[in-house]
Amino acid sequence: MKKIEFLVYFILVLFIVTSCNDKSNYDEDLVLTLLNKEIICFSKSNPKDTVNVISYCLKNNSNQKYLINNLIEDKSLIKYAIYKNGLNVHVFNSRNEELKYEVKRFSNNYPNGLTNLTDCYKYMIDSYIDNEKKLNNNINLKYFGLNKRNNIFFLHPGEIIYFQYSLCLTNFQKFDEVRQGFVNLDLNKNYYSKLTIASDSTNYKNVLSKDILKTIEANNVKVYHGIIESKNSVPIKVLE
Repeated sequence: MKKIEFLVYFILVLFIVTSCNDKSNYDEDLVLTLLNKEIICFSKSNPKDTVNVISYCLKNNSNQKYLINNLIEDKSLIKYAIYKNGLNVHVFNSRNEELKYEVKRFSNNYPNGLTNLTDCYKYMIDSYIDNEKKLNNNINLKYFGLNKRNNIFFLHPGEIIYFQYSLCLTNFQKFDEVRQGFVNLDLNKNYYSKLTIASDSTNYKNVLSKDILKTIEANNVKVYHGIIESKNSVPIKVLE
């Protein structure tokens, strides 16, 4: 083989190998899947709403250990949608246009009458129990402090993690602690939804606790940065 042909061949092979091993393609490394067959809500003419159990999983197809850090400080990662528990549900119409969301905020706005820490703590416990009943889970108060594992978690090579959380598309519910974004949908129109998770690596060393930082360093973990979008979409069924 001539030197020029060999050089061309070498460059071509090098390009293919580099492309196949390029781990900067996070979309292929981490795959998010929305597991619901459909999401249900009532039309905007009906004040009622129903609670959905949103089920999803995240798989690590790479050889890299990742940390998903949903404590977002990078403003470019903040997208308006139906936000809860570190997740965004995005709603689209039949023309593949994302809907505009009605923005409301609810964060630690306890009902009237909660005047001390004991009452507030009892309210949080009651909310937790109510939420776990919606998810048909066993009620274990020992798990209470860990029930927000959706926000920060490790993902090892080849690992797949499953999650569930309850969501009402149009109204606040008792179990909503930090929540924003609502939609009003018309009857007899087609809509679908997708899911996104954001993870921020810009300032994690000043945000995460020391034990998590030590775990990251000791295990060569990479803090993922970007928005992970579900590869699939799920239809929304609008009820009368």
